[in-house]
Amino acid sequence: MGRMGRLTLDKFGATMPVTAPAIQESPFWYRGVTMMFVQYRTDEEALLRVLPEGLELGDDPTAVVAIGDYHFSTFGPYPEAIFSIPCLLDGEPVSYAHYLFVDQEAPLIAGREVWGYAKKLAHIEFIRQSEEYMAIVERPRGNRILTAVMRTVDNVPAENFVSLPSVALKMIPDAEPNGNRGQAISQLVRTEVEFAPVTATDGLSEVWTGPGSLVFDAQSANDPWHELPVREVLSCTYGTFNFYLPKGKIVKTY
Repeated sequence: MGRMGRLTLDKFGATMPVTAPAIQESPFWYRGVTMMFVQYRTDEEALLRVLPEGLELGDDPTAVVAIGDYHFSTFGPYPEAIFSIPCLLDGEPVSYAHYLFVDQEAPLIAGREVWGYAKKLAHIEFIRQSEEYMAIVERPRGNRILTAVMRTVDNVPAENFVSLPSVALKMIPDAEPNGNRGQAISQLVRTEVEFAPVTATDGLSEVWTGPGSLVFDAQSANDPWHELPVREVLSCTYGTFNFYLPKGKIVKTY
């Protein structure tokens, strides 16, 4: 007669494989990270096509590309590219995380499995030369998805830098055939992520704005960032921040 396995639910780790988890439990901490934010005006119809039901577009159709160089995190060091859409959830301003790229497996696994951040692997690079800062994203390497360039000119007081709660569409396919509904999980997940500007010894925040540009170089069918075209760059911000990533809250189930 066979013997029953002894691995029970209460012994499962934070993620798969449950006896050797790829990540630890949240929250995850980030310290002294460098980030560039480019906000731009785009086409309203293009935004509405990719904005999930339950989220509402505001009066000004904008999108934000953020590139992060995470020198220290409890995932380890890694870069990230975030393509987000400012919108409203029950009348409150939030940021919908549309596309995300990283270059390491731990933050990719955590992002997809815990919060529903739609992360893929890509090459992400910061280039600091002369008076300019440049961020590039390639997928696959050599196929440039975007180029962001800016100068740092004006200081931004810490209290003037505003970060919005993050909302992600978490979708996990069903392992079994399920008619027209091929998802085991379809949820909107809200997470309170607040980027806290680092303050220098002279009392100024380490956040700066200046002129810049954003170009979607390759029109990739597999990573169609270009489908939210740049009509006007509204702001470019570069700075150093601390933040942490807690568990989120399910705000809608489809």
